[in-house]
Amino acid sequence: MRVLVTYRRSIFLLLVCVAPVLVTASCTSHSENADVAALVKTATTGSGPEQYAAIDHLGDRQDETTAVVPVLHKLLEDKDPQVRWHSERSLGDFGDQAQEAVPDLLKDIKDEDPVVEYHAAIALGKVGDKSDATIDALATAVTNKNPQVARAAIAALRHLRPGPQRMSAAMEKALEANDTAEVVYALDALVEFGKEAVPLLNELLKRPRTSYIACAAIEQIGPDAKDTVPGLIDLLSESKNSQLQIQALLSLARIGPAAEPAVATILSVAAKSQDATVPVAAAFALGSIGTKDKDADAKLREALSKDNAFLQMVAAWALAKIHPDDAALKQQAMDKLTAGSKSDDEAIRSAADKGLKSLAPPSEPAAAQ
Repeated sequence: MRVLVTYRRSIFLLLVCVAPVLVTASCTSHSENADVAALVKTATTGSGPEQYAAIDHLGDRQDETTAVVPVLHKLLEDKDPQVRWHSERSLGDFGDQAQEAVPDLLKDIKDEDPVVEYHAAIALGKVGDKSDATIDALATAVTNKNPQVARAAIAALRHLRPGPQRMSAAMEKALEANDTAEVVYALDALVEFGKEAVPLLNELLKRPRTSYIACAAIEQIGPDAKDTVPGLIDLLSESKNSQLQIQALLSLARIGPAAEPAVATILSVAAKSQDATVPVAAAFALGSIGTKDKDADAKLREALSKDNAFLQMVAAWALAKIHPDDAALKQQAMDKLTAGSKSDDEAIRSAADKGLKSLAPPSEPAAAQ
């Protein structure tokens, strides 16, 4: 009997404690459904700011994909451009759950309204469709006369990461743009890919219109771009443009020791160039690589006697970097760098200051108290 009473008491307590929770959950569920229904109604039958706000709120209802996405998709056909771009923005929030809308987003990326085009590009990046149609549409949008649309297309491609071959044409178009901000944005996109960008960078190095910007990206990526060394060697060997040669040398310098195979080409380019800055960049590259090549060592020592203070300073720095245990070479470099830091030429002063920092001994850790 006592067991039966205890059992009944347990059931009673369970109902008392749990039932309100179940009722609340049920009410909440009905409330949420009603809320979504109300938003859908306003989004489809409302007008003006009230309608736009409802569409925006639907973008937050990823828990109601089945009910919301078809509605937002249908709204892409609306005559009001604001309805369309608000719907595009909300569709993007559903990610790959909104792929059914891709065909209409591809239409909108060629719309007459640049705001609609802009949000269509962003949505395509978020939805995650990597079909040829989407990549081609975004690649075309990269050349849009509206810089914001072009940058949105680049951002979408960055997000989709369709692979170096498919990205190459799009990046080339972006890098050929007259808009400086767009070029910088494309460069940032390449750098953001890091090591993954190497195949694409190797392609861009082969193209006259994009080789310089590819070198700039490689310089920023640094050692992770070591597999571009063969392409940089070819570029150095073939190019007659001194500015491009300098940028390629700076790229090899940032790659560091892995650029050792380029040493012979670096020496050849430095010897043939009529631009006084090329040998300076070459000396910097040799020091940064840390080469032990005897010919390179001899050329750097020879440069110390050239009638070019900038070259002398960088050559002395390079020798100190290559021979870190040689106190005499280090002192020679410190003297020339100190003199360079007082130069009237800002480029020399900047290089001298960086050189002095790179040769300075690491600071001693603070003594334990």
